Amino acid sequence: MATGMSFSECVELRLMPLAGADPAFVQAAEMERNEMFPMALSTASNHLRSRGYDARPEMLEVLVEDGVITPDAKLGWSRENVDEAAAYFERCGLFTPYAAMCETMGCGYADFQRALRAAAEATSKQYGRHVPDDDQLFVMHREPPRGDRPAKLSFTLCDDIRERLERGEEV
Repeated sequence: MATGMSFSECVELRLMPLAGADPAFVQAAEMERNEMFPMALSTASNHLRSRGYDARPEMLEVLVEDGVITPDAKLGWSRENVDEAAAYFERCGLFTPYAAMCETMGCGYADFQRALRAAAEATSKQYGRHVPDDDQLFVMHREPPRGDRPAKLSFTLCDDIRERLERGEEV
């Protein structure tokens, strides 16, 4: 099981708007996805960090200097280059704090993001207004891994946030 997210998981969970979003936002996200590559080094770093890898620009520069990754000098980082870097960071266990937390808990970073997104979508639907998929608004619950099954995560709304939504306040 991978700890960090794949490109397709990142698109699904970090770039695509929440369910029920304005179709214009969905279309804009699709366009952004199709125009992502090639990337500049700093953009590749940000993208990899959003996938759960501790890929600071300096670290990517070292991978290039050592010949581990060979992006096109003029065009920049291709999707293949970015995925090679992700595989390298996965093998080395170089994760952002949230992805490292997921590894410790026995699940992948995509599992965390998927459960958080589902909670935000359900809460948005329940209260009829947008509730962001921000873990600071929710309480995380974890069912430990069993056998070959990863941990299961779920989120419930924090009491103070629920009270604010019930009063009609924005969060």
